[in-house]
Amino acid sequence: MSVQKERIFYYDFLRAFAIIAVIICHVDFFFGPLNTPIKIIGQMTFHDIGRIGVPIFLMISGALLLNRKYELGDFLKRRFARIIYPFIFWIILISAQILYLNGSYSKVWNTFIGNPSITWYFWTLIGIYLFIPVINSFIEKYGLKGCEYFLAIWFATIILKTFNSYPLFPDFNLDYFAGYIGYPVLGYYLNNREFNLTDKKMCIFGLITLILSLGVFVYLDYNNINYISKIYQNIPIVFMGAGMFVFIKYLDSITSFRHVKDNIIGKAIISISLCSYGMYFSHVIVLKFLTPFNPKSNLLFPVMFAITVFLSWLLPYIFSKIPYVKTFSGV
Repeated sequence: MSVQKERIFYYDFLRAFAIIAVIICHVDFFFGPLNTPIKIIGQMTFHDIGRIGVPIFLMISGALLLNRKYELGDFLKRRFARIIYPFIFWIILISAQILYLNGSYSKVWNTFIGNPSITWYFWTLIGIYLFIPVINSFIEKYGLKGCEYFLAIWFATIILKTFNSYPLFPDFNLDYFAGYIGYPVLGYYLNNREFNLTDKKMCIFGLITLILSLGVFVYLDYNNINYISKIYQNIPIVFMGAGMFVFIKYLDSITSFRHVKDNIIGKAIISISLCSYGMYFSHVIVLKFLTPFNPKSNLLFPVMFAITVFLSWLLPYIFSKIPYVKTFSGV
C-alpha cells in the first residue's frame, strides 16, 4: 500500500505500538522458568503492558471515524469490506495450519468464533462498526458535551464491572452504555478536547497516568485480586489506554517526532501500522510455527520476541505485494 503524504504520524505510532502490544500478550510463554518473584513480576509487567493494545486500536478508530459526515450504506460497505475480506483469508490459513498440526474441526470452529481465539476481536469490531453510525450522529449533534455525558455513564459501568457488582439494585443495569464502544468515544474525546495545560504538562500527565495505572494492574494481577476479571473493562486498563494515548499525542505536539518520522525508524513504524490488521492474524500462524523452537530462556526471550514481530509483519507485507491477494492481506 502506498503511504499517503499527509499521514498523522502519532496515529501510526499508536497503531504500531498497539499491534506489538497485542503480540506481547501472546509471546510470554517464551520466557524461561519463572522461579523468583522478580521474574514473575517482570513477566506480568511485560504481559500487562500488552493489554493496552486493544483499547488503543479502538481509541484510534473513534478518533478517525466519529463526528464525520458519511452515507450509512457506504460507511458500512467500506468498513466491513476492510475487515471481513482479510478475516476470511487469514482464518482459512489459520484453520489449514490447525488441521495440518493434527487439530480437530471443533478446534477450527472455536478458532473461527473466537472461543478461545484472538478472533474474538473481529466479532467485537463488527458490533462496534454497526453502532458507530448511531453514536456518530449523537456526537455530531452534541459534540464534546455529548461525549462527556456518554463517557461519564460508561465510566460508571467500568467501575461496576471492575468490582463485578451492582450493589443494592441488581436490576439497575447500566450495561447499555458499557462494553467496548466506550473506547472509540474516549479516543475521539481525547483527540479533540483542549485542556488548560501546556502540551508538555499533558505529555507528562499522560506518562504518569500510564505508569501508575500499569503499576496498579500488575499489583492486582500479582496478588490474584479478582478486580481485573474483565480484562478490557476495568479501571486500570482504561487509564492505561488513556494515558498512552495522551502521552503519544502530546509528545507529537512537542517534538513532531522529527528525529524519527523521516528516517528508517519512522518508515518501519508506518509500515507496521499499515500491516497491523494483517499482523493481528498472522502472528497466530507465526507463534504456532515457532512454538517447537521455544528456548524457554529469559536471555533469549528478546530474540524470540523480535523474530515473532518481524515474521508477523513479513507475511501480510508479502501478501500485499501479490496481485489479487492484496485486498485480503489486511494491509
